[in-house]
Amino acid sequence: MRAALAALFISSALAEPAAAHGQRTSIDLPEGTLATTLPALARQAGITIGMAGRLPAVRTPAIHARIDVATALRRLLRDSGYRAVQVDPVTWRIEPAPHARARPATRAAEPGAIETPDIIVTASKRGERLSDLPLSISLLPGDVAGQPAIRRGLSDLLTRTESVSSTNLGPGRDRLFLRGVSDSPFNGPTQATVSLFLDNARISYASPDPDLKLVDIDHVEVLRGPQGTLYGAGALGGIVRIVTAQPDLARWSGSAATEISTVAHGGQGYSIEGTVNAPIVTGRLALRASAWSETMPGWIDDTERNLRDVNRSRRRGARAALAWRVSDDWTITLSGVGQGLDTRDSQYATSGLTRATALAEPVDNDFAAVTADIRGAIAGLDVQSTSSFVRHEFDDRYDASVLAATLGLAAPLAAQERHRLVMKGQEVRISDPAASHPWVVGLSLLDAGTSTGIGFEPAGAPAIPIRSRLDETFEAALYAEGTQRLSPALDFKLGLRGFVSTSHHELDSTSEPLATKAGLTPSASLVWHAGPHALLWLRYASAIRPGGLVADSGPTSPAIHSDELKSIELGWRLTALDGDLQFHGAIFGYLWNHVQSDRLLDLGLIAAANVGDAANLGLEFGGRVGGERLHLDLGVTAQHARLSAPEAVLGGLDDRRLPVVPDLAGHAQLAGTIMVARHQVSPYAALRYTGAMRLSFDPALDRRAGDYVTADAGIAIAFGRQRLSIDVTNLFDGHADSFGFGNPFTLALVGQHTPERPRAISVRMGTRF
Repeated sequence: MRAALAALFISSALAEPAAAHGQRTSIDLPEGTLATTLPALARQAGITIGMAGRLPAVRTPAIHARIDVATALRRLLRDSGYRAVQVDPVTWRIEPAPHARARPATRAAEPGAIETPDIIVTASKRGERLSDLPLSISLLPGDVAGQPAIRRGLSDLLTRTESVSSTNLGPGRDRLFLRGVSDSPFNGPTQATVSLFLDNARISYASPDPDLKLVDIDHVEVLRGPQGTLYGAGALGGIVRIVTAQPDLARWSGSAATEISTVAHGGQGYSIEGTVNAPIVTGRLALRASAWSETMPGWIDDTERNLRDVNRSRRRGARAALAWRVSDDWTITLSGVGQGLDTRDSQYATSGLTRATALAEPVDNDFAAVTADIRGAIAGLDVQSTSSFVRHEFDDRYDASVLAATLGLAAPLAAQERHRLVMKGQEVRISDPAASHPWVVGLSLLDAGTSTGIGFEPAGAPAIPIRSRLDETFEAALYAEGTQRLSPALDFKLGLRGFVSTSHHELDSTSEPLATKAGLTPSASLVWHAGPHALLWLRYASAIRPGGLVADSGPTSPAIHSDELKSIELGWRLTALDGDLQFHGAIFGYLWNHVQSDRLLDLGLIAAANVGDAANLGLEFGGRVGGERLHLDLGVTAQHARLSAPEAVLGGLDDRRLPVVPDLAGHAQLAGTIMVARHQVSPYAALRYTGAMRLSFDPALDRRAGDYVTADAGIAIAFGRQRLSIDVTNLFDGHADSFGFGNPFTLALVGQHTPERPRAISVRMGTRF
């Protein structure tokens, strides 16, 4: 994890009373970096240390002496280009030294490093140590060099953490859910319950995961539970944030990799990717760029058209970031990403690994985003502005021939869906990293427009439009969060977000009145620092998803009410034995009122409706035992997500489980690293269990899936700068049903299932330079 990505805030929540000015105290610090030694110094001396801007990745010497704080800080910052300035008796600020040239940052730790208490994260929109952060958060390392390309999507990576579930329609079509906050498996007009972020920019709204290929990624942050205070509407279940590797202003570097793969009962695939980091003006201006091209093999056969491996996919894209260090305090980063993902057919089956359709069901998914980040310091305050523009186009085509006779149209009959999302965002936030009572204040503006068109395409005849809708939403919000220290070991954190949103909707060119929603989403945490590496918290949080949508079932349908989720969790994070023993988890519960859901209607249309109130009570637990030579990672989620008060629109409902949410899920991985003939060899074996789950609230359309175990294994060998890896996924070639849905027009007529991807073998070769 690169500590240089975050602003630094370090406080003395567990320390003895702060040493007076010039007073000596016992300092015991091993050799390390500023990210590791400054937090330890703050604890030992009972002080607060802050820095506006980025934390430099600078090596620090060991200190084992009885000295005053000023001397200790001078030793740690010697030859770094930085100095420590005392703000008050217990607060110090790190800033560039006058007339000094900052030493280039040392190379960050190798990707794939495990979570440690000294990692600095910005999930709370200001720099905080992971060990001080009262949130159920997972940081997944972005080094996926050991992961096969066919397992390089976001939903695949998230199987390595707790409380995550997803649909499995195929690449670029999946919806993600956290902590059982699941409203529907269908991709309709309702805003998603999980917000996706690329760095600081939101990239999802009423849209599926764009399935960006994870190339040159620093890490992925998963925040479970409602995050309405800091992240706003659409964060009912939490957020997933992809953090890219940032341009290095000091040195040239790059990487390249290629891969071949084969799937049992299916075809072959390949992948090639590359990254380059180029300082244009050393220390001031740098460009970092990545590109990728991948063909993902298929494994579903169509017996009616006599075609094999019809669900083959192709993904191509590129990303670039230009970083300009305007001054010692200010940096501007311009970045852009574009990806095209084309799947030539669906991946569901009706028997084994086969189905029979008269037409192909291709998917076209094009994604582009541009972001401007400005970071700096004003009067000792950390300031950040993020401007973003996102355009996401995704088109689906289904075989609707079953309706041809009823509609009086020629067969074969295709149904075409076209979706467009255009989203603009602006956020400005200010925080004081050196304050005795840390705080952050921000302003957020979001404008999102989604349009959907559905039509039939009869054989040899012009297309027939049957439904069009336009949904436009604008949201303005002001948020703040601060921490009050109640005692050396006890903190109280309080946050509040006030927002107002307006929405406008058109259904088949009929405009609806403008809908306005205003609200507050508070959060509060009581945090106990039970030891240097032990944290316990009690947290209340909330989130609101504005309604106002118009149902698609007819002109007399009522508007959709906003839904609100309130949760409480008791969480913990513990580390012992120098990091060889790590545990985290939470007991959580939520109440979800007026659940908005996308429902499947006749003619394959998707309708929005309020389906009732829901509740969930659950336990999540994860951890790591062992060190680099051999360690076991594991995680378990047990939950009871149910509709507690269904609306009449659902009719009789015996099974009240929320869709696509297993009551029980777990994962475990045994991995290690050994040296063989001076080469680093890293084998692993992994198991993942997905419990039983249902498809839909509608009893007539409901299907069962899940209740299966998947095993993976692999080995990676490092030869200097080269790395060879061999991976086998779905080791025992299971064909269990992972998602009981594929075609909305035949779902009620024939059994549909989405088998696990069969056993796949991948060979990957990568190099760094």
